[in-house]
Amino acid sequence: MFRSYMRQRQGKQIKLVKEHGAFSCIRTVWFTSRINSKMATSSSVPDDFLNKLAPGYREFVEDNPSRLPSLHGAPWSPAFRQPPPGGPPDLGAGSPVPVGSQRTIDLGNFSLQVMVPSDEKPEAGWPVVLFVHGGGWVFGSAAMDNGLLSRLCVGSKCVVVSVEYRLAPEHPYPAALDDSWDSLVWLHKDGVEQLGIDPSRIALMGSSVGASLAAIVAQRASLSSPRIPIKLQILLVPFIDASFTAEDRSRWTPSMVEYENNFSLPVLNMLWLRDKYLPDPKDWTNPEASPNYQENKAAFAGVPSTLIVVAELDYLRNDGELYARKLEQFGVAVTVKVLKGLTHMGIRADRVCETARVFRDDLIEFVQNKLCE
Repeated sequence: MFRSYMRQRQGKQIKLVKEHGAFSCIRTVWFTSRINSKMATSSSVPDDFLNKLAPGYREFVEDNPSRLPSLHGAPWSPAFRQPPPGGPPDLGAGSPVPVGSQRTIDLGNFSLQVMVPSDEKPEAGWPVVLFVHGGGWVFGSAAMDNGLLSRLCVGSKCVVVSVEYRLAPEHPYPAALDDSWDSLVWLHKDGVEQLGIDPSRIALMGSSVGASLAAIVAQRASLSSPRIPIKLQILLVPFIDASFTAEDRSRWTPSMVEYENNFSLPVLNMLWLRDKYLPDPKDWTNPEASPNYQENKAAFAGVPSTLIVVAELDYLRNDGELYARKLEQFGVAVTVKVLKGLTHMGIRADRVCETARVFRDDLIEFVQNKLCE
């Protein structure tokens, strides 16, 4: 399991977690796009960067030379959501495993994918993980992380609910947030009767922009009256600050500067996606778009102990670390795990990366210990 130690970063102490032996990686998000640009070969990834990649993942990247095409400046087209010929690129992600049952619940504007274990339901009801997927608010689906979610359902013996929220630009801010919030409200109100859950054992989990949405939902839950109790929060490679611009690089974090053109997720691609969900710059510093701008301490009073997972080679690494400090500032217990040798997209490569499998299994054990027992 995770062991803690302290490290100084940018003048302030933050809590990091290190496993015995190698660091690990975890599945996160991927979206595909259909753009008339030639896919790069592994030769476009500098050797010094390849040498930083975790064992197993480096070899996979060299054998599977795919990268995100440049989105910056491209006009939006729904065709971007169509997979390229031959199907989506292989990111090294593991396949789903069988669960007890799986169904979709239609809630009008959006739906929920529900996985239930085959085990006998606990007397108090199932613990439940509410998951919010990534994809830059524009791409992705509730099923995109089913390899991880199905293993979490089976291994932790919990119900896993994934939100099929509305996507931008057809449905800009705050549609994705409202759907994620309404999912929590429905789960707390109707989940006992319809799913047999224990409303005192709800965890919020999200990846990338889904982690941002989950963090904001946790703040809303803390501010709501009556407060909706959340027992655990897990934020995977979170996008936390929507206020950065291509024009003002002076505000960029060190990891943004260092990994600006990372083959896995370039900064300008993320800003292009941001503009589709948040077309009005006035919203960029709204706490309901950038959770790190929240200064109301009541918004953190009900936020539970939190695990934040960041990838060493991800430009969003500092986002997660800075949000950890924000949570600590308001008295929230935070554990930060740095995944050495992994990129934003690469952390889902559990099929090809041994450290990914180890961390995936540790995450399942973590949820079981913190939520399910």
